[in-house]
Amino acid sequence: MSAYPRPLAAAPAGAQQAAALPWWTSPSGICLGFLLPILFLIAYVGEMNHPGLTIRGLRFLTPSYLALGVLILLVSALGGWVGQQMRLQPADASERSDWDIAAFGVGLIAFAAYAYWFKDFFLNPGLLLQTLTGAYRPDRTNIELTPGITSLANVAPAFFSIYAFRLAFGGPRIHPVAHLLCAVLVPLTIFRVYAWSERLALIEASVPFGLALGAMAWRSPRKWVRLLVLGGPFVALPGLLLYFGIAEYVRSWASPTYSGKLGFWDFAIGRMASYYYTSLNNGAGLLETMEWPTHKYEFTLFWLHRAPALGPGFSAWMDLTHSQPEEFLAKFVDPEFNNPSGLYAVICDMGIAPGIAYFALVAALSGLLFRAYSAGKLVGVLAYPVLFLSFLEIFRYPYLGQPRTFTWVLGLLLALLLVYLRQLPRMSAGARVPGVA
Repeated sequence: MSAYPRPLAAAPAGAQQAAALPWWTSPSGICLGFLLPILFLIAYVGEMNHPGLTIRGLRFLTPSYLALGVLILLVSALGGWVGQQMRLQPADASERSDWDIAAFGVGLIAFAAYAYWFKDFFLNPGLLLQTLTGAYRPDRTNIELTPGITSLANVAPAFFSIYAFRLAFGGPRIHPVAHLLCAVLVPLTIFRVYAWSERLALIEASVPFGLALGAMAWRSPRKWVRLLVLGGPFVALPGLLLYFGIAEYVRSWASPTYSGKLGFWDFAIGRMASYYYTSLNNGAGLLETMEWPTHKYEFTLFWLHRAPALGPGFSAWMDLTHSQPEEFLAKFVDPEFNNPSGLYAVICDMGIAPGIAYFALVAALSGLLFRAYSAGKLVGVLAYPVLFLSFLEIFRYPYLGQPRTFTWVLGLLLALLLVYLRQLPRMSAGARVPGVA
């Protein structure tokens, strides 16, 4: 079963036909085939007596809130399907030679941001060696952040989106500089995960490659490869669990709660189940204990509340004087697990009807961009990985409202602008240039 077994539309000679992609790469597929069963699995595991579970405080995830989560996922699946039906003319494959300029632009910005962020390590080879060998374990409080500069490292996924797609779908030869940038940005991202204890950075870098790899493997002549791809995210779960367990091992294994009491896999399963169950439980708890909708958009526009210069004014306009989740966590549950769940936080901001409309619109846009991705259009290649990751993160928190997502979006907009400027002379000369969007 593939998301698109046939071309999107009759394409002119030389135009690229839409790629056949596995079911789980589409918004409707990931919502119905993966997120929906996983929601029930999380709710079930959270009620079990697993030794690795760390769930403190009151339980709010009742069947009624679970039903609301199911409704949101069903609406998202329908919205994604509607978006996938919108027809787009496939882009000419020769356009991809222009994409290198965009990749260089965002890739160099990300490299400069990383170089500035971790300059103390890179300018001190001894400290770097101690860090890499484990003799020195850096702490977040010891690594200086400069808002507006270090945050630009989050444009790196825009580079990876272009690079991964070009690897998977061919076209003009990839410029050697793009290979060099990838060879530098991948280790920098891994170092960020280690030094800054930030698992999500590696996931953001991996999603574009995961989509591209799924497309490549789906075309494989080997049946066993296609069967693995058919399993999609279910097949990837053990690897995700291993990655999560290793990251948590470094952070939590030495605590008295776990040290010497659990095997690794019991520890990893328990911690991962705890993270996702408590996220859903926190979101349900916000709805149970607060007056909502708040219309303060603390979750869906969190990036705007945190924006330099604009943030304080926006927060004052929204009358947001304190973090509502922190107050809730301190009173009812466990401050260690502080994610508010992307399913329920949006409802807390907007209310049920507007919140469900928000999910439907985001899903429809995701479906449209998924179709653009499969057609080889740059806007889909750049933007769809962001939205795909927002589905994967929906149980933990509203990913689209985060400052890191805003920076990623700025990176993809810059990439689109660079390609447009590259094509502008040909457009001015009257040549037909396939639309970037």
